[in-house]
Amino acid sequence: MKNPLLFLSLMLSCVACQKDDDASPKGVTIRVRNASPYAFESVLVNTNDGEQTYGALAMGQSTTYKSFTSAYRYAYVKVVTNGQTVEWQPIDYVGEKKLEDGKYTYVLNIEDLANRRISLQLEKN
Repeated sequence: MKNPLLFLSLMLSCVACQKDDDASPKGVTIRVRNASPYAFESVLVNTNDGEQTYGALAMGQSTTYKSFTSAYRYAYVKVVTNGQTVEWQPIDYVGEKKLEDGKYTYVLNIEDLANRRISLQLEKN
């Protein structure tokens, strides 16, 4: 009777110690951080190899990570804030290298809402 219980305890211990998949993601995962003085009503990111909608995002907040097949250090981004649409529009990706697998953050800052100027910075997490 003791041997089956010991075996079962050891098996459960081994299962509980398995590696967490979120710690080392496969592929590219990107979240968005709002570094602007405006709340975002919606955020859309298109990496040219996939599109994700992130929804509303308060000032200073970050979204959850979303998966993309591939991405570059910048992407097409559309933000709606105060009823206005602000876009970051890449011209092309010539000379750019795709991001390596991992977690990244696109930090967005609306620098001038009247002129619809937005900046995008990449952070590797």
